[in-house]
Parts: sequence; C-alpha cells; structure tokens
Amino acid sequence: MFKEPDKKIEKAADEGKDASGSAENSASGNADLEDDPYADIEPDFKVTASAKQPESSVPGNKKEATEQNSEVEPIDLQDNFVENKEPAELMFCIILASIYLGLARYFWEPLKKVSWLFWEFEAFLIFVAIIALFLGARPYMSPSSLQISRHGIKYQGPYWPQRKTVNWTNVVQMYVSPELILVIYRLSDKPKSLRPLLIHSVYLADKDKIADSISKYAPMEPVLVANPGLITRTFQILMFAAVVIWILSVLKN
Repeated sequence: MFKEPDKKIEKAADEGKDASGSAENSASGNADLEDDPYADIEPDFKVTASAKQPESSVPGNKKEATEQNSEVEPIDLQDNFVENKEPAELMFCIILASIYLGLARYFWEPLKKVSWLFWEFEAFLIFVAIIALFLGARPYMSPSSLQISRHGIKYQGPYWPQRKTVNWTNVVQMYVSPELILVIYRLSDKPKSLRPLLIHSVYLADKDKIADSISKYAPMEPVLVANPGLITRTFQILMFAAVVIWILSVLKN
C-alpha cells in the first residue's frame, strides 16, 4: 500500500546540502583569508632542544665567558680625601690683609722721618698682608689631597704642590693622629736611607676616617697617637716666627 521513500533522492539531497555547506564554508574561509593575510599561517610551537637550552649552559659559551672574565682587569679601589674650600676663610683673610695694608698706609707718612724703623715696620705689615692673601687663596690654587690604595699613599701637601708617592713595600712605620700623620719610609734606590713624610690631615675633609682607611689598606698596623701637645704646638709657633724673622732680615739686607 505504502511506498518507501526513495533513498537515492534523500542521499542526493544530503549530498547537495553538504556540498552547499562546504562551498559556503570555503567561501567564508576565503573571505577571512582575504581580510586577514596572516590567517593561513600556523604558529610553530615546536622548539628544538638546542634553542631551549640557555647560552650559559653550553660548554663552549661557558669557556668563552670564563676567558672574558679573566681578561677583565680588577678595579683598583682607593679612598680619596680632598681639602674643603671655605669661602668664609677666604673673606676673613682678605679682610685681615686689608687691615694690615691700611695700617701700612696710615704709618707711611709718620715713619718717613725714622728711616730704620720705617722699612722694618712697613715691610712687616706688607709681608703679613701678603701672607694672609696667600693663605686664603691657597685652597683654590693647590688644594691638599690624600689617596690611599692597596699600592700605597699619594699625598699633595697644602704648601708643597708636588705630589709625593710612597709604596707600602717601602714603609717602615706609621704614626697616625687626627691632625698629623708621620710616615717613615725607605728610598727605593737607597734601602738604608730613611725619610719622613708629614701628612697634615687637619686640612683634609673627613679626617676622622683616615685612620680606618689606612688600617684597611696598609699591610702593617699603624701606631695611633694623640694630637700634638702644648709643647709641640709652641715649638711649631716658634719655628714659624723664626722663619718670618729670617725672611724680614733678608729683605732688609
């Protein structure tokens, strides 16, 4: 009575639908590829074992890194201490020099009648004024400096612009105080000859750290002493006065 549906017709219809669907998908895929030129490129997630391995783990790179590190020279560390420049001290020295030059100008006329006193007194006032100007301008012209390293000491004094270098191998003994350092050393060409080196640390900035720096770099233990006493300071003042009197006597003659 009833007829079965034709299976060939249904199969053809299904094939037509699949063909139309695949055509639509291919068309849409082609449209996407046209919109995105990189859509057909698949990312490559495959990484080789040699790429995964870091450069430091390769034996050849390790050897090259070791050779490069060996070629790099070690940094020569050192501690530097430089004299501070105080504008207030310069102004004070200028004012002091102006006062002495004013006194010299004031006593110029009255002392003309006394020839022997005129030259001595006027020369003294002018000399003190020049010394005051020199003391005020000296830190700007040749500041004192001290360098301490593992090789030795380099020192430039406040009144001697030439730098002095002493190696630790030549040092015999060191006496360190907050204001003065005495270094006794031998000459390289004359091992039996001993020479002193006076370092006026009172002029240097951070002078409290000099003793620690010497203890850090020096191969021998320095002798820590106190500041010069009253007798030593008096002796220094007398020596300075003797030098001033000698210079005045030379100027007079």
